[in-house]
Amino acid sequence: MTIQEFVQCAIRADDFVIMELFDVHTPVTIVHNPLSEISAVEGETVEISIEAKGFPPPQYQWYKDNMKLEMATENVLRIYNFNIKDEGEYKCAAYNDEDILKHIFSTSCKVYVEPVQPVPPLEIKEHPRPCFVFTGGTAVFKCEVWSSAQLSYQWYKDEQKLQDGLCVQGSSTEELRIKTNEMDSLQWEGNYFCQISLLHPCINYPYEYVFTQAAALKVQPKPNPSVQSNKFTYNATDKVALLIGCYDYRSDRLLSAPGYDVQTLSSIFQSMNFKVVSLLNLTKSELLAAVDEFSKLVWKGVYCVFYFCGHGYEVSNQCFLVPVDAPFMYQHPECVAANSIFDCLLKRDPQICCMILDICRKPYIGQPPEVPLSQQTYEKGNAIVCYGTSHGLAAYESKNYGILVKHLKNIVGQPLDIESVFRKLREAINEDPMLNNNGSKQAYKQIPEVRTNLLEPKRSFTDPIDIKGNTEIYHDKTTIWELAHRKPDSFYFDVKFDNFIVKVKLDFQQEFSNVLKIYTSILDPGPTQSCVAYVSGVPADVAEKAKVRTISTGLDNRLKKNFVVIHNIQRLKKPMKINVTISCKVPDCKKTIESIDLGLPLIARLNLWKERPDLLSQRFAEEVAENDDSIL
Repeated sequence: MTIQEFVQCAIRADDFVIMELFDVHTPVTIVHNPLSEISAVEGETVEISIEAKGFPPPQYQWYKDNMKLEMATENVLRIYNFNIKDEGEYKCAAYNDEDILKHIFSTSCKVYVEPVQPVPPLEIKEHPRPCFVFTGGTAVFKCEVWSSAQLSYQWYKDEQKLQDGLCVQGSSTEELRIKTNEMDSLQWEGNYFCQISLLHPCINYPYEYVFTQAAALKVQPKPNPSVQSNKFTYNATDKVALLIGCYDYRSDRLLSAPGYDVQTLSSIFQSMNFKVVSLLNLTKSELLAAVDEFSKLVWKGVYCVFYFCGHGYEVSNQCFLVPVDAPFMYQHPECVAANSIFDCLLKRDPQICCMILDICRKPYIGQPPEVPLSQQTYEKGNAIVCYGTSHGLAAYESKNYGILVKHLKNIVGQPLDIESVFRKLREAINEDPMLNNNGSKQAYKQIPEVRTNLLEPKRSFTDPIDIKGNTEIYHDKTTIWELAHRKPDSFYFDVKFDNFIVKVKLDFQQEFSNVLKIYTSILDPGPTQSCVAYVSGVPADVAEKAKVRTISTGLDNRLKKNFVVIHNIQRLKKPMKINVTISCKVPDCKKTIESIDLGLPLIARLNLWKERPDLLSQRFAEEVAENDDSIL
């Protein structure tokens, strides 16, 4: 081993003795950025931390609103007795030269005062999930709420209050059961949600009740092979959907609806037994990688749906999807051609391939008048495309929903053939008083367009799955999908202080395929007056949107629960490690448990950050290879 190799080994091992001996200097890099936002109750101690590495060991300097903070020269900044004057934007400079000008800054952390809640807010831990049953089966919907107070429950179906009866059980509990029967099973199809209220409301309590998200129930006729029917029924070998919403753009107008739209459609497609992949705010490389990985779930006989909601444009009769990292005045090389995605899925030979594009189709300013045409699509009579609007027109959104999903959500889950779904969608949008109404000054013009070559137009999104003859491949694909949606298991741990122990629990909930919610709760605060546990450090790859929120529980306010939402899980390049801080009062003490390993949760294990070949280039190379083979 040469001296240079020996020194490199010392650097990798962080052997400071050897590095100092050889006068090695390594630049500062930030390993953990602070959370992007923190809210805390007045009087608490707020802790903001950063982790950097380099040699000589990094030095630190904290800033508030770009003003240097005196005596704030540690990697952890503690703000005692936090109050309104401490609100602001904090960041830290890390350096290992004598010259502080040679430094790198962490990302900013905005700190807010959290209004004191006299009674804990109701926070829903688990929403009811979509349910699919055969006629005569029982559908079960569950919900769970963080609260130690006594609660009351009331379930609803499509805004109608439910009462217990022959087919309904548990209408006033956390678990609702719907028994379908042979005669009128379809009457139970619809959207179910629960209202959760405090059994003994408090006068000063601002949140006396909350509603869960709605979950759809779909009832499918029970297959009966012994009965011959003249009516031909269709089956799928599997059903998969990739739903992508982009709203947090770096160089374009931010959008409000894509998150709601993806969440809504995800619930509906799950209720129809689709394997759903739901992703938010993808860069171009991540979008291409997501399509590449999703295409592995598509095979012969599968019903495949691709949905995109975000910015887009059309030029040379081609639609382009704009990823969140597109630069200012972006052009087509920075975007993704919709046809390239469609072709990537079509070549996997699905039974149905449906693409839904909720984007504008106006030319984008600065685009060249012509762009290279994509290759001819694979025409097999299995394709249908729904555009949210027509050529040259914009697609609009309201506060909560895009116009397309506002109407599609009421139709797509019905037992209709696919072409009828989109015909009814056009009719519904045409009847919207806010659209295409020449008599209204506030009317917007949005006309959906559908292109289809389906040779079996009677197929429906609600068709059952039949895996007969394909059991092995079906289970293989199911395993792939399940692995990409595996969240960390809940776990408990004890935190030992000088003369007492605090018991802590971590819980996890999937919001989307790339969004993870982490709950921290105190199960036993020991002899303390109050105690709180919160996530105080996350990897820099996913720290940008992380924000800690408090959910207090217990009328004496001794116990507190917190959660933090981790976005962009797909950007993790190594197992996710978090820091959890436990802060107690009377006695006043604090301890941080570092590097709790959560592995690669959800979609992170697919490494979407790794570059994949551009879909157009990849397909062109395949076609060249096919032509070469045909020549031989």
